[in-house]
Parts: sequence; structure tokens; C-alpha cells
Amino acid sequence: MHELPIVLDVVRVVEEEAKARGLSRVTKIYLVLGELSSVVDESVQMYFEIVSKDTVCSDAKLVFEYVPASLKCGTCGKVFPHKGSSFQCPDCGGDSVLMRDTGREFYIRSFDGT
Repeated sequence: MHELPIVLDVVRVVEEEAKARGLSRVTKIYLVLGELSSVVDESVQMYFEIVSKDTVCSDAKLVFEYVPASLKCGTCGKVFPHKGSSFQCPDCGGDSVLMRDTGREFYIRSFDGT
């Protein structure tokens, strides 16, 4: 449910930028979504279809780019993307911890329009 205000902001920002660029229609919106962001892409899509109606974003396609969380091995220091449920280092097999700087993203990368 917290996706609704997020989608309202996405549509507002894209509408403002489209207007500033002289665009009358937005065809695609590229969103970056981190694994740990707690934003659910299906909910974003559902709310977007409702919120974007009768706007320049109406009928635009959402394109999601997924960013995995990063892990850092406590033994060898290697930083690597989180895959599946394992926290083991692919190089040395050591235990790793989540890094705070990746995987929490949610932002508009760009959009296309006419």
C-alpha cells in the first residue's frame, strides 16, 4: 500500500519533466528498483495504471531495472551481488554481510516520450 504515494510522485515528476521538454505523451518510464527497497513492482504497476489515467503518462510502459543487494565477505573482503539465499563468498566460502550502499534504490532513471 505504501507504493501509492510513490507512484503519485513518479507520475508528478514525469509529467513536470515531460511538460518542460514539450512532450505531449510519455511512452516508457525506466525505474530502478533495489532488492531491499521494500517497493513491490507489481503494486507499482497496478497503482500506475490507475494514477496515470488521463495524464501524459497514460498507457506508458514501466520498465524495471533490478539492483541486487551487495555483500562483503568478512574473510577476504570481496564485494559481490547477493544471489538467492546464500551469504557465502563465491571466492573463499567465507561468511558475508549486507552492505548498506546498494539494493535500497528506487528512482526514475529516464523516460521516453513524443
